[in-house]
Amino acid sequence: MRGRCCLFLLGLTLFLLPCRPALAKIPLPPLDAKGPVVNDLPPPFNVQPIVVNKEVTLSWSWQPSDTMPDFMDFGYQVRRNDGKFALISDLTFSDFNVAVGTYSYQVRVIGGNLEKGKRVNHVSDWSEPVGAAVKTSCPQAPAIALTVEPTQDAYSSVTSLRMHLRGWAQAPQGCTLQQVTYKIETGMGTSRSGPLKTDSKGRFNEFVNALNPEDEVPQGLATFTVSATAADEVGPTSSDAYTINIELRNQFAPHQD
Repeated sequence: MRGRCCLFLLGLTLFLLPCRPALAKIPLPPLDAKGPVVNDLPPPFNVQPIVVNKEVTLSWSWQPSDTMPDFMDFGYQVRRNDGKFALISDLTFSDFNVAVGTYSYQVRVIGGNLEKGKRVNHVSDWSEPVGAAVKTSCPQAPAIALTVEPTQDAYSSVTSLRMHLRGWAQAPQGCTLQQVTYKIETGMGTSRSGPLKTDSKGRFNEFVNALNPEDEVPQGLATFTVSATAADEVGPTSSDAYTINIELRNQFAPHQD
């Protein structure tokens, strides 16, 4: 840095050598910094990406020059090829929760100083882009098992016809169980679906209505096809489908067993 020096004692000899302040202790430049831009700083080099699951960590090196101005703020800009941007003070940067895909990153230096009372922004060229591929650590779709029992075979209203759904869904190691749903299809071309709430072990045990309130009430023998679906990062898996035939009749009307 211009105009700065440090004293070093080596043996009995005192040396006067130029020194630089700790740039990490200088505030970061404002994101909307105004003023002219001068490209006169050396660029970062040896940019190295490390990918662990959904986290990309970058590290790099930078060698200040001896002719740099006295910065009032200083930092490193990191940009990703999809437009994400970061401004940091360290020589490392971590990008969290990165979606699966291939990305490239670049880094440059930026610092501001005052010249004749006006701000000047000093920058470097962007570093050479480095690639980082985020791959799913989940090996396959989840497993799911389902059993279905109707609550009754005679009813007096649509809402009284319900299905008892029991079973479990399990995601492989490294995967996250994202959702579990059911689907009930009728022989009349209508269907009903919704979420199934699971416990910490992926088990579910719920009663659901077999028909929507606005559905036409079937008469006689009705067929219902019931299945459940679980999904993780790889995709969905459906259970075996249950086909249930129910004789729908008015439980108060006389009939023969």
